[in-house]
Amino acid sequence: MINNRRPPHSKFPIYLCFGICLIISFALFAQDSTPQKIISLGPAITRQLSILKAEDDIVGVTTYCEIKGKEIIGTVTDANIEKILLLKPDVVLATRLTNIRTIQKLENLNVKVEIFDEVKSFKQLCKQFLRLARIVGKEKIAGEIVSDVKEKVLGISLRSENLPRKKIIVQIGANPLWVATKDSLINDFIEMAGGINAGPEGETGLVSREYIVRQNPDVIIIIDMGIPAEEEKANWLKLENIKAVIEKRIHIIDSYGICSPTPLSFVETLKELSVILHSETE
Repeated sequence: MINNRRPPHSKFPIYLCFGICLIISFALFAQDSTPQKIISLGPAITRQLSILKAEDDIVGVTTYCEIKGKEIIGTVTDANIEKILLLKPDVVLATRLTNIRTIQKLENLNVKVEIFDEVKSFKQLCKQFLRLARIVGKEKIAGEIVSDVKEKVLGISLRSENLPRKKIIVQIGANPLWVATKDSLINDFIEMAGGINAGPEGETGLVSREYIVRQNPDVIIIIDMGIPAEEEKANWLKLENIKAVIEKRIHIIDSYGICSPTPLSFVETLKELSVILHSETE
């Protein structure tokens, strides 16, 4: 009598083959889902993509993005939809400054758009950086960067902890006069560097010079962002009854590092701010 039954172990190669095919399918899907053609509508996003080593995947940027050899598709607020469509992007990375109508039109045309909110804290900066990394398939490098950055930020904060806390005003605009509020990313910079933000509560940083005089800050920092910084510094020097003027503690710093930082530039700017605040006390 012939036994036609297969031995139980004969099914093993079939299951093994099925498993291998399944793994390969998942790997191919993951690879296919990673965008190969990216358009960035924010300078900070573009800088973060460079840190993540995703520069080669960028096909379009704004006029304010500091990267060469890419198609210019408009400004931060006004992007050219026709140019975007011609580039056939896998994803468009937008910000809250991007015209909402542009975003809606792109989505109606089945273009994938990812929107990034204004960053208001160091924690949110790291969170958004990790989100960007997931979108472009760079989670591993992003995780290593964030871990290293958090360690360095903690170290700077701990070194400043027992030093005298200086009251600080960070001027962002001149006409009208606008300063960093306590509800802003700059507030994290100030507090982590061991300072006290003398700016107002809430989201409105519109103040008068009389407000600044009443606050009597130890340090005034002017952000060089589309305002005549040296001229503003000269204006402050006329107010001789402010501590920052008396002690010659008026400084000008670059806007990118403090207004729209990457996790890496956050550390460098925090170091700079810590030196400004404590150079005479350490």
